[in-house]
Amino acid sequence: MSHRESLKAILDGGRPPTLCQFEWGYWPETVRRWRSEGMPADQEPWEAAGITWYHRVPVHTRFYPVFEPAVLSETGETRIIRDENGIVQEVARNRTTFPRFLKHPVKDLSDFNALRDRLDPDTPGRFPVDWPAGARALNQRDSILVMGNVEISFFGWHRDLMGVENLLTAFYDQPALIHAISEHHLGFLTSLYTRIAREVQFDFIFFWEDMSFKNGPLISPAMVREFMLPYYRELIGRLKPLTGCRVLLDSDGDVRKLIPLFLEAGVDGMLPFEVAAGMDIREIRREYPDLIICGGIDKREIAKGTAAIDRELGDKLPFLFERGRYVPGMDHHVPPEVSWKDFLYYLERTREIYRRSLS
Repeated sequence: MSHRESLKAILDGGRPPTLCQFEWGYWPETVRRWRSEGMPADQEPWEAAGITWYHRVPVHTRFYPVFEPAVLSETGETRIIRDENGIVQEVARNRTTFPRFLKHPVKDLSDFNALRDRLDPDTPGRFPVDWPAGARALNQRDSILVMGNVEISFFGWHRDLMGVENLLTAFYDQPALIHAISEHHLGFLTSLYTRIAREVQFDFIFFWEDMSFKNGPLISPAMVREFMLPYYRELIGRLKPLTGCRVLLDSDGDVRKLIPLFLEAGVDGMLPFEVAAGMDIREIRREYPDLIICGGIDKREIAKGTAAIDRELGDKLPFLFERGRYVPGMDHHVPPEVSWKDFLYYLERTREIYRRSLS
């Protein structure tokens, strides 16, 4: 059974004979550590570990043309840059950390209107020159092809345009701006992905929001219902029949108040269920028997060695595997505290527990 066949069976509620395994990401420092510990230098982590990976189509799915990236200033430890999405930010020069955002391209409707030329789905150049051949090659893969990156969203997209503080106040001060962005974005995504989906077979649809923190969502459920759900319903109503795919939504933090709303809108599953934010995938499964759950394995425990790995997996995986609709994985990118040896052990123990669940 291929990785794709296994994943489809899991997402549809089945329990295939082989388990599809992939992680949601690896920090650069993690990969450097693993290469120093014996991971082959000419292989990616998933190749060396014998699992699969997920990726996207080689199409410009955000701004095109992009903003010209530039270094605006620098010191010994940091740089002030403008990225291809027009965001000015301070980044560390020698390590991977979250940037400090300084300025975003939209503060009002006139700013957004000035960007519309960059958000035309039919702009020449969005697709690679060899797109027809590339699309045929993608359909021959056994890796996981995802529809959407951070652009399929109706909170995260706005946050990247405006910055989180400006966005949160705009829900009150400029609601017409929020709806104008969403209405345009709905048309943009529908047009762009309708064209792509005519030629490429996806494995699932990926919504990205990252709209919660440790203590809950950044906006109330009432605001989600008013400002997000109408656009979710319409977009999901178009993409699902077009692709035949399930919809998985990514948001860090505590998302418990949001799950019922997203299910109502047509979302089928969520990830990554951060344990540090109080997310317990066993409790989530009890409350939502049909929700597709991805992740939820505490990355901090995987970094503590084999005994901790056995405890973490033993406490969670039998319960989740027996009930189905569970894609195993850590609750965020694999951190550099996890050794290569322990990563391989964690993968093998996951497979062993899954095999036992089938007997």
